[in-house]
Amino acid sequence: MGNFPGEADPTAQPNLQYPIPNPFRTRLLLLLLFAAASIALLFWLGGGSAETLALLAQADWGLLALAVLIHYSGFAMRGHRWQMLLAGMGYRLPYGRATGLLISGWFVSALLPARAGDAARIAALRLGRKGAPAVPVADSLSSIVLERVLDILAILGLGGSFAFFVLADRLPGWVLSAYAIAAGLLLLFGGGLLLAPALLGWLRRFSAHRFWQMGLDFAGQALAGLRSLLTRPSHALLLVGESVYIWLCDALLLWLVVVALGTPLPFSAAAFAALTVDVFATVPLTPGGIGQIEAAYAGLLALLSLPVAVVPAAVLLTRAISYWSFLVFSGIVAAVTGSDVFFSRRDDEMIPPGYLTDG
Repeated sequence: MGNFPGEADPTAQPNLQYPIPNPFRTRLLLLLLFAAASIALLFWLGGGSAETLALLAQADWGLLALAVLIHYSGFAMRGHRWQMLLAGMGYRLPYGRATGLLISGWFVSALLPARAGDAARIAALRLGRKGAPAVPVADSLSSIVLERVLDILAILGLGGSFAFFVLADRLPGWVLSAYAIAAGLLLLFGGGLLLAPALLGWLRRFSAHRFWQMGLDFAGQALAGLRSLLTRPSHALLLVGESVYIWLCDALLLWLVVVALGTPLPFSAAAFAALTVDVFATVPLTPGGIGQIEAAYAGLLALLSLPVAVVPAAVLLTRAISYWSFLVFSGIVAAVTGSDVFFSRRDDEMIPPGYLTDG
């Protein structure tokens, strides 16, 4: 017997799989418009386009190629660092898998707000595909939180040291405030990590409800992953060393770009500017920090008394390498190695509902 129009077929099997929407094209167009506005503003701040364009045309492309290589090597190190963090929790992912997912996550975060790429990485680890073990959400979340903690430690240590070395008592209040807030958040996190076991024990007595206890079990599992780093000092020291290298790559990138434009700049000054920008970019207000990061770079380079026309040229080249070129590269990586989360393929398993639970 046929069904009436609009009536569901009772013999049809329910579709329990949902394809992932692909909003990247719209986001990319919006970013391009925002970037065009940022570039126009930079040219205007530089006193016009003629001198800035002349500087860009005369840049030393050999030094710029070296800057690209150093920047990309930082992401190669990031992949190894994340692989080690997961291995410390008992999950041994191939280096290519860990690095591919990390770069693919950067691609998503560059186009979507609220660091959506981190959620994509968690989803990918939960699926446990391509010969890699499935990682529970709590542990993958812990590994990403540890990444952030190591990043903040390296940025504050390096940036603060270079800042006081370069400007001493001439540091403006907005720079000091940014470092103070970041240091305060780090101390708050450390204190919470120490007090969390006792707090979780107290909260368990607060209610015996099943969902309440499940939430506390998840928090306890995540906490165990975070504290795992403290039990292996040599492992932690290596991770800190890799983090220092990762963020020194940002300093080297800016320094090489300015030198390539024919302007002498001490490395310590470039490191101060680059790492202070990283402090401001810790919480990106826009996808990829477009506009936010350019403004911070321009303000800090002006603080270092660089020629007016050099500032927009340096910012444009730095962002062309660190954001736009890497956006293309990471998009290719996402299509090739991260396709199980970011793109749908005919033979790929779609992410089922409830992938953020371990049930």
